[in-house]
Amino acid sequence: MANHDPITSAKAQEATHNFAFRLATPSDIPALETMIATSLRGLATQHYTNAELDGSIGYLFGPDTLLIHDQTYFILHPIDSPSTICACGGWSFRRTLYGADTAPGRMPEARDPTKERASIRAIFTHPDWARKGLGTMMMRYCEMKAREGGFHRLEMGSTLSGVALYEKCGYVKSGKREQVNLPNGEVIRIVHMIKDGDETEINGVADGKT
Repeated sequence: MANHDPITSAKAQEATHNFAFRLATPSDIPALETMIATSLRGLATQHYTNAELDGSIGYLFGPDTLLIHDQTYFILHPIDSPSTICACGGWSFRRTLYGADTAPGRMPEARDPTKERASIRAIFTHPDWARKGLGTMMMRYCEMKAREGGFHRLEMGSTLSGVALYEKCGYVKSGKREQVNLPNGEVIRIVHMIKDGDETEINGVADGKT
């Protein structure tokens, strides 16, 4: 819906305390791989072809184990079912902007929070839980964690399917786009987006504690 406000939906979900955040662990990787693939095939088909999804899932789109190692990747789940992945996402102090372990252009060096942006990474919502504010709830949580890590300016490499949502959440296109060549000969387009610090947007984020 054109008038849908994702921040309002996320705050409503946060207020219910029906969901909680937890750190993703190496044991979650198989479930995350399945969930991310399901999310893309269920929610991104209006923006990417089946061939583009076939070539990108598991190569470009998938878990980044370095984020799990850094303890900056999270799972959002129903309060009574920690193994159910409603949404996942993270943030990073490293220079890699997006992508799974196998993606090209990885840059694991740390960023300087006084000069550089933290990246919001790999936010995906399971189709069964989509359009309920949970993806935005995850994004807000990651933004809060990035700020706790000392970063007050953010960036992301957005899928085409995520651009409209992120614009409603305060991100703007920087003007940079990337095209990633895939192993099957297809090309995926990624949009660079940025957001400058606004503490008022983070106030009231649920901390996931119960």
